[in-house]
Amino acid sequence: MTEQRKNGLSRRELLRLAVTSGGLLLTAACVPPAAPQSQSSAASAPEAASEAPALEKAEMSVATHHSPVHDYQREFSARWADAHADTVDLQIETVNYGEMSKLQLARSASGTLWDVIFSGIKWFPFSASKGMFLALDDYVSARPDADLDDFFTAALEGGKLDNVLYGLAFIIHPGNPAVVGINLDLLEKAGLDMPTDDWTVAEFAAAASAMSDPDNNIYGTDYFPGSYYDFESLARAYGTDMMDPERKQFQFGTDEGNLEAARWLTSLRTELNAAPMRSETGTEGLSFVSGTVGLGVTGTYNVNGWATQIGDGFAHDFVLFPLGPEGTRGYTAFHSNFSCWADTQHPELAVDLMLYLTSTEAGLWASLEQGTGQPNGRKSVWQNEDVLKNNHPVFERALNKLFLSDVEGPFLMPYNLRFDELQDTWANTCPDVFFGDLPFEEGMQVVQEACQEVMDQPRA
Repeated sequence: MTEQRKNGLSRRELLRLAVTSGGLLLTAACVPPAAPQSQSSAASAPEAASEAPALEKAEMSVATHHSPVHDYQREFSARWADAHADTVDLQIETVNYGEMSKLQLARSASGTLWDVIFSGIKWFPFSASKGMFLALDDYVSARPDADLDDFFTAALEGGKLDNVLYGLAFIIHPGNPAVVGINLDLLEKAGLDMPTDDWTVAEFAAAASAMSDPDNNIYGTDYFPGSYYDFESLARAYGTDMMDPERKQFQFGTDEGNLEAARWLTSLRTELNAAPMRSETGTEGLSFVSGTVGLGVTGTYNVNGWATQIGDGFAHDFVLFPLGPEGTRGYTAFHSNFSCWADTQHPELAVDLMLYLTSTEAGLWASLEQGTGQPNGRKSVWQNEDVLKNNHPVFERALNKLFLSDVEGPFLMPYNLRFDELQDTWANTCPDVFFGDLPFEEGMQVVQEACQEVMDQPRA
């Protein structure tokens, strides 16, 4: 793409140079300085002053995700600003993902929230419940180009709270335990064949055990669900759920499917010696990309990056996360949304910008032109022939066997929206179970009671 220049700098140069303490800041409607006036032009100034004053431009702002993977958000915000340069001054800011939830609270309280804002699914419902976001249903229903049917069901439902639409997904993937990287060198050394997408958790465990060589710091896998929603994908493979349908009851220690899944996971360490114990966790050099882990469990978002990191280090491939014991496939959709501020002075313009940033055009440009390979939240991008051709084949298999299948994979959010408290409680209690530091039944009960205590609290 040919870069447009203003004041001798390209847009990309402006994006690099205009950095503030709160992130990158770009005022889009830049105008070259006026040339020095000649005497004749100066004399005509009074006449010019009598002309009708120019209309005041709308002052707007957009918060974009800090990761270079999302550079397209700054590119497309700048394009939108150029197209509306006569009517809008748009500030384009880059905000760190890890700081955004707290910034939303602070800026909402001070009345300075961005007109268009991004959120992770982990805190999006909470912010929506506090009245931060514009209800979108009436706005998008009047916009055929919104094409809501093009969004994956899990992504569209994840943009709602109490059945009201407050956000549209700009990225989606089927969770952290969605694909498994296979070290083919270790697989061959263990005398095993390449697994298929229809392998089971039993076959995963057997392969991990066969590939392990702890004496030489080689492990079959390092799979560990440090987040409750990561375990949820395994629970769904076992045909169950960690919460009841109303999302008010925690079922980790009371439901037989969850108990069976947890026993299987714990056995990888306590019985099969196929995964590192607590003392080895975090050991330098112990990872799939370093060649010391045979089966690396991750998400589709890591496939391209891992391949780049590995390079020619060892032969590798990817398959989908294994099926449960009854042949059930599970996943948990993880996505991030763009929303509009509830108090924006320019709701139609804000919605227009939000739709542009979540469009098929933006998704294809990010995946193909920017070269991330990561599709956005739209089916039309994930199904694009060039996108699929440029990605590992596991992307298409994830598309067909997860997103486009009958498998439901909504993100698991407690009814009371206390995500942070529930996640912190899980992270502080579940290791004692999975590393075998407590007797299994006792450890399960500790996790169950602690997490249920969080879910018993009123809505945040």
